Amino acid sequence: MKLARLGGLTALSAVLIAVPAIASHSWNNYHWANSSGAVQLTVNYSISSQWTPSVTNAIGDWNASPKLDLTGAVSTANRKKCSGMTGQILVCNDSYGQRGWLGIASISLDPNGHIKSGTTKLNDSYFNSATYNKPEWRALVACQEIGHDFGLGHQDEGFGAPNLGTCMDYTSSPSGGGAYGPANTSPDQHDFDQLALIYGHLDTYDSAAAFAATNFGIRDLRKPAPAAVDPVDPGDSPAEWGAVVHEDGKGRPDVYMAVLPGGGRKITHVFWALETKRSDIHHD
Repeated sequence: MKLARLGGLTALSAVLIAVPAIASHSWNNYHWANSSGAVQLTVNYSISSQWTPSVTNAIGDWNASPKLDLTGAVSTANRKKCSGMTGQILVCNDSYGQRGWLGIASISLDPNGHIKSGTTKLNDSYFNSATYNKPEWRALVACQEIGHDFGLGHQDEGFGAPNLGTCMDYTSSPSGGGAYGPANTSPDQHDFDQLALIYGHLDTYDSAAAFAATNFGIRDLRKPAPAAVDPVDPGDSPAEWGAVVHEDGKGRPDVYMAVLPGGGRKITHVFWALETKRSDIHHD
């Protein structure tokens, strides 16, 4: 098993996309372009100390996949904006306001449909409350939103069903126990199997190489240059996320799409708080 390297410590459519079935929970086949086998990615984190255990544990858990080669790195990026870093993932926490969501994962896609940057925002406006200020809630949301940044969808989207034992499962009780069964705080083998399917082919370039090409002018001249993507601000509200393309098991819009200049797209996945109702979500 690999160990996470923790540096310093790591066209719009209104048609609803079908809910991923347990047999396949790719997030619409979004993935990082990869020409070598395992996807080499830096997962930066600009977080407060209360988030360090759950975020670094999540990076380590996902790094157990043979298809992911992750390096965790402490970042000084602006937590409030948490703008995407080309060719890398950035995880941030801050008090983003009583907007109804616990966490969001936002990915930018190049014109070829490959992920070029990923961000995860964790909302302390809820995690500082008695309901969510618990290790199991922090672990679930951090693990799930980072998992979306790799291109994974959910294994299940029902909140009252027994837990599947994976963080890629919605639940009302992430710690499990009783009728809920196992804890939903880490990936499971099915998540790793799905990553093997998503990354079971080779591309002609590497998304992560775009960081070097953009920031240092370095790239492998034997391979096509990746399409440039400017830093993308995930935003904090539905008005900034684009058109709704999917709803969760409670009928709440949880995936949004926006077109970026140059033909790319921004896709945002939202993890709503349990108490948030569809009528609470405003798109203006």
